[in-house]
Amino acid sequence: MLLILLIIFARMIRNLFITVSICFCLKVESQVLTVNAGQNRIICYNTNILLGGSPAVSGGVAPYTFDWQPSLFLSSSTISNPTAVGVTQEVWYKLVVTDKNGIKDSSYVHIDVDLIYSYITGIDTGFCVGQQNGIKIGAFNNSSASSSYTFAWTPPNGLDNASSPNPIATPSVPTQYQLIVSDGICPNRITSVLVTPFIPPYADASPDTTIDEGKTITLNGTGGNKFWWQPDYNLKYGNTVNPDVWPTTTTTYTLHTEDSHKCYSSDTVRVTVNNGDLLFFYSAFTPNRDGDNDVFYIANVGKFPDNNLKIYNRYGKLIYSANNYANDWDGTYLGSTLPTGVYYYIFDDGIDKKYKGSVTILR
Repeated sequence: MLLILLIIFARMIRNLFITVSICFCLKVESQVLTVNAGQNRIICYNTNILLGGSPAVSGGVAPYTFDWQPSLFLSSSTISNPTAVGVTQEVWYKLVVTDKNGIKDSSYVHIDVDLIYSYITGIDTGFCVGQQNGIKIGAFNNSSASSSYTFAWTPPNGLDNASSPNPIATPSVPTQYQLIVSDGICPNRITSVLVTPFIPPYADASPDTTIDEGKTITLNGTGGNKFWWQPDYNLKYGNTVNPDVWPTTTTTYTLHTEDSHKCYSSDTVRVTVNNGDLLFFYSAFTPNRDGDNDVFYIANVGKFPDNNLKIYNRYGKLIYSANNYANDWDGTYLGSTLPTGVYYYIFDDGIDKKYKGSVTILR
């Protein structure tokens, strides 16, 4: 009898152990949490896409909490399958799921945007006729053109290749080009650009002229809106259209000009100088110490080393006197600046002539 009882008890213990083992295994299996953020996708610019797998989570113990990172474009960051709305850029999303027991798992999904949207014709542009071999236009993006894209430019006139992403345009008249980019997946990308052939400016450096040695003349150039003259020998205001020149030998000056489109042109003027010793008295000066017209200037004065200069104010008072004047009176008297006004000079060349006149100080 005792033996029978022991056998029954042993069977009961074995069955209990099997039941506990099965329950333990089932409990461990139910705690395996698996998260699925969905498949990586390439979508069209500014479109919507549903995220998350089907299902987005399995295993673990419900209920679950969902956390999508980042929340950019998402209709909700706390549901299993949110919609990314109007996606305009590449995004890596991370889905973190926590079950009832606090167990966490995560998954990533990559959403990229079809690059067709980034192909453009560029801004309106142009080229200088005869100075540039046309202008490259269109289809600029952040990567090289893929063979999956096709390009069609209209009209084809003036283009070296109407199916190239970056043709060279050389139209003879202003032309509006339209670019159609297609890949058979997303809507066609259609943009346009105006290409204008710019005619270089007409440059005129003024007519050839003849001056006496020591004389200053103003050249009258035209063309463009940016100027520079060469050489800079005996020349002032060389970056303007009207420079002053006083060459002592015959000189050819060249005007270089450029317009707002960077088109350029040039022209020359020959200034022939008659050698001589004529004196030229400048009628005004501006002694403000800016390095420009700061003194009373007498052209060719150096050829008369025995000269004498006297300056008087309007009341006849002598305010300046110098022997061998060397163009150095700066409009001062006893170290003080003289006011704006007209002053009178007597110049003795030291040989046989005297000159009288007036000079104006401008401040």
